[in-house]
Amino acid sequence: MSNGQNFEEKERERKVRRKVFYLTFATLALIAAGFLIWKLRGLILPIIVGALLAFLFRPVKDRFNVRWLPHELQVLSSFVAIGLVLFFAFNTLRKHIPDEEQKLEFKVRLAYKLNEKYRQFVAKSAEGKSNPVTSLVDNELGPLMDKINQALKLTPEERDLFLKYCAGYNGKPPIENKFYDYFRANQATTKYAIPEKTSPGAMSPTPPIAAAQVQPTAAEEGTSLESKVSTWMLAPLIFVFLGFDNGQIRRFFIGLVPNRYFELSLTVLDRLDDAIGRYLRGTLMECFLVGLSLTLGLILLGIPAGVAVAIGVAAGLLNAIPYLGTVIALVIGVGYGLIAENIKSLIPGLNPNDLALYVLILVVLVRVLDDFVFQPFVLGSAVNVHPLVVVIAVIGGALIMGLWGMLFAIPTVVVIKTAVATFFKELKAYRII
Repeated sequence: MSNGQNFEEKERERKVRRKVFYLTFATLALIAAGFLIWKLRGLILPIIVGALLAFLFRPVKDRFNVRWLPHELQVLSSFVAIGLVLFFAFNTLRKHIPDEEQKLEFKVRLAYKLNEKYRQFVAKSAEGKSNPVTSLVDNELGPLMDKINQALKLTPEERDLFLKYCAGYNGKPPIENKFYDYFRANQATTKYAIPEKTSPGAMSPTPPIAAAQVQPTAAEEGTSLESKVSTWMLAPLIFVFLGFDNGQIRRFFIGLVPNRYFELSLTVLDRLDDAIGRYLRGTLMECFLVGLSLTLGLILLGIPAGVAVAIGVAAGLLNAIPYLGTVIALVIGVGYGLIAENIKSLIPGLNPNDLALYVLILVVLVRVLDDFVFQPFVLGSAVNVHPLVVVIAVIGGALIMGLWGMLFAIPTVVVIKTAVATFFKELKAYRII
C-alpha cells in the first residue's frame, strides 16, 4: 500500500473519529445544559430581564459614543443620564400615588357609588316591589354585588383608621362629611341575594380542615422571600455587565463556530439582533402612544391631570403584555369614573353622571387605535405574525409561565420565526442543504 493511500485512510479514520467526538461532546453538552437549566430555572427570568434591559439600553449608550472618551466612561455617562431621567420621573409620579387616607377614601366612595348605581339600575319602588324583569336581574346580579361589597368592605383596623382620618389624623385635615355619610351608608348596606332556606334536618357541611396546618411558617416565608430577592438581584448585575460589554461576548461565541458556518451564524445573529431591537423599541413606542392617548382622552373628559397621567402611565407600561393594559385601564378608569364628583368635561355636551360610560368608550377607542394604527405603524415588519398566532402564543405562555409567559410570548415567537426563516434561507444560499 502506497504512502498516499495510507494518508487517505488515516484521514478517513480521523474524520470518523472527529464526527464521533463532536457528536458525543454535543450530546453530553446538551445533557449538562438541560440539567443546569432545570436546576437553575429560577435564574432564567432574571437573566432574560437583565439582558433585555441591556438591549434596550444599547441605543442610549450609542448616543454617548465619543471617540476620544474611553468606553467605560461612555457607559458611565449613559448610566448617569438614565438614572437622572428615572429619578425625576419617579419623583413626578410619586405625587400621584395614593397614600393610606386616599386608599381608604377610594374604597368607601367606590362601594357607595356602586351600590347607588345598582339600586338605580334595579329601580325598585318605594314599597320594595319590582317587576319580573327587575327581579330576574336582581337575582343574577345580587350575588355579584354581595361579593363586590365583601371585597370593598373595610376591616376593623381600616374602619378605625378611616374614622381617625374623618376627625383629622396624622397632620391631615378632616375628611369631608359626605364621605363619612358614604361610610355610614356602606355599613348599613345589607345583602342583595336572598339566602336559600335549609330544612331543619339538613346536615351542615363539614368544616374544612384548618389551612394553618399546611400553610408555611413565617420563617419559611421569610426564607422564600429572601431567596427570591437575592435571585432577582442578578437582573441588575446582568444589565450592568452587558452594558459595559463592548462586543467581547459576541466575538467569543462567534469564535466557537467552525469556519464553514461562520458567515451563516453571523447573518443569523445580525437578523435576530435587528428583529429583537425593532420589536423592543417599537413596543416601547407603542406603549408610550397608548399611554399618551389615554391620558389626553381622560383629561378631555374632565378627569384631573394627575389621575389621568397615573392611569395612562400604568396602562401604557402594562400594554407590553397583550390585553393587560386594556384591562387595567378599564378597571382603574371606570372605577374612578364611578366615584368622581364635580367633574367638568372639556368636551361640551357630556353628562358628568355618565363619566364611567365615556371612559369605557375611550378605552375601547384607544384599543382599536392601537390594533389598527400603532401596532402596524410602529412595529412594522418586526412582528409580522398572524393575529391567531399571537392569541395562541399569549394563551400558551400564560398557561406555561403565567404573567411572565404572557410578557415573553410575542418576543419568543419573533425570535423563533426570524431564526428559523433566516437559518433555512442561508443554508440554501450557501448550498449546505
